[in-house]
Amino acid sequence: MSSPHVAPTQAVIRRVFIAQLGLLAAVGVLFLIGLVYTQHLGSFPFSFLAGCLGGSISLLRRLKRESQTVLEQLASSWVSSLMPVLYGGLMAAVAYVLFMSGILTGDGGQGLFTSNLFPNFTEPEQGDGSLLSVPVILKLRPESVKDFGKMLVWCFLSGYSEKFVAGILQSLEERTGGKGQ
Repeated sequence: MSSPHVAPTQAVIRRVFIAQLGLLAAVGVLFLIGLVYTQHLGSFPFSFLAGCLGGSISLLRRLKRESQTVLEQLASSWVSSLMPVLYGGLMAAVAYVLFMSGILTGDGGQGLFTSNLFPNFTEPEQGDGSLLSVPVILKLRPESVKDFGKMLVWCFLSGYSEKFVAGILQSLEERTGGKGQ
């Protein structure tokens, strides 16, 4: 006899599988674009996609533990099924900005949180008196292949674990004494 969880679970798994295929295709396209336009492709899209992949794997792992009601809600629409995937990408984007801004820094960094586990980012010169521009932002990237790998791991983790980025933001708030309130 089959479990009542099977039909909604299979619907969600199919949707997440399709989303993961789309994510992998997007990574492939980004690599091809990167081969042609090496100076113009930043590392942000890769971090966003890593977070989406982390969110999708987290959702798949949670399906066995979810109640029938939650499974039916997830299976009821594409938006419900794919929201955790998008949320994972958004959390990875926040993690990327934390790395890019220098709040989370690698070895020898001056950030609020410094660890050899975090990636170091480049600091491109902006020119005298010029305003910040998209090309300057795109030149901000991990310093080495090792740093790029660290960034991808952390962005995947931030998509996989909903508490990771929220915990960092809470720590930042506590360090500043809640002055934002």
